[in-house]
Amino acid sequence: MTRKYIMLLIVSFLILFSCKNDSDNRKSGNLPDDPTLEQINSLLKKHPEDINLLKERAKYLYHNDKLDEAIEDMKKVISKDSLNPQNYHLLADMYLDNAQSRYSIRTMEKVISIYPERIPSLLKLSEIYFIVKQYDKSIATINSILYFSPNNPEAYFMLGVNFKELKQLAKARNSFLTAVENNPEHIDAWLELGQIAEEQNDSMAITYYKNAILVDTTNIEAYHHLAFYYQNHNDIEKAIKTYRKIIGFNPTYSSAYLNTGIIYLKQDSLKQAFENFNIMVNIDKTNPKAYYFRGLVHYLNHENKKAKADFEQALKINPEYEDAAQMLKKLMK
Repeated sequence: MTRKYIMLLIVSFLILFSCKNDSDNRKSGNLPDDPTLEQINSLLKKHPEDINLLKERAKYLYHNDKLDEAIEDMKKVISKDSLNPQNYHLLADMYLDNAQSRYSIRTMEKVISIYPERIPSLLKLSEIYFIVKQYDKSIATINSILYFSPNNPEAYFMLGVNFKELKQLAKARNSFLTAVENNPEHIDAWLELGQIAEEQNDSMAITYYKNAILVDTTNIEAYHHLAFYYQNHNDIEKAIKTYRKIIGFNPTYSSAYLNTGIIYLKQDSLKQAFENFNIMVNIDKTNPKAYYFRGLVHYLNHENKKAKADFEQALKINPEYEDAAQMLKKLMK
């Protein structure tokens, strides 16, 4: 038997042994060198019937992307505490994140068979149906909610998002309007109304976005929608002012720098454009757009060496970034 063959057997054994250890760790719910999990496991050994500890381990595994192990723990929790609806909700989330939507739906159907009029569970089932694009079933579940709770704003919101996906914008708009009539503080419904109005070139979009801001004066998403509306309708001064307000709330919000930079770029204000794209590069180093647009400013300033470096970096982050590839080819000519 040659030394080479012996070494091959040793390597094979080590690989198999390593795989076995990994498998054993997964089965026992262990994460390597994880003191928090080790502490939970130690407590469970002392108190094996403690459902709360088991549930805590399931949550911890779930948040650490150990979905199979988390699911097994939650199934054990439910076997010992089958009347707690939140247990089913958590297990349904785990199944959904683990690409097991069929089991997620079955889990929610189980809890609804126990509590057929429980609104949060019916809402969750409608959301899951929506996520997996079973819109008819989602709408049917929402109608069940409205039978038990005729003015439920969340039900009307879910009805709206279903109709929106089905391209039935008039029905979607009416649903979102009913949602805000029943809950004027429903920010997501105001934002959806704004997007539908914007799509229909209706200036009511401004009112809807501002209504969302009235509910939460620091809501960055609402300010972003409003700023983008101004930007797309050439109200440049208001757009820049709104983006600056966003930056005041969150100085690392890269999209505000990107869009402000694009506005200045279109105005040939290259100095201001560069400042915004340069900040974006510094706060969002893995965003290829930051390098691409800064590269454009370098290119327009005839700083070809710097432009080339930025376009190359954009392509390094995203090799399929066609605009950066085209600009690089242009520089090579």
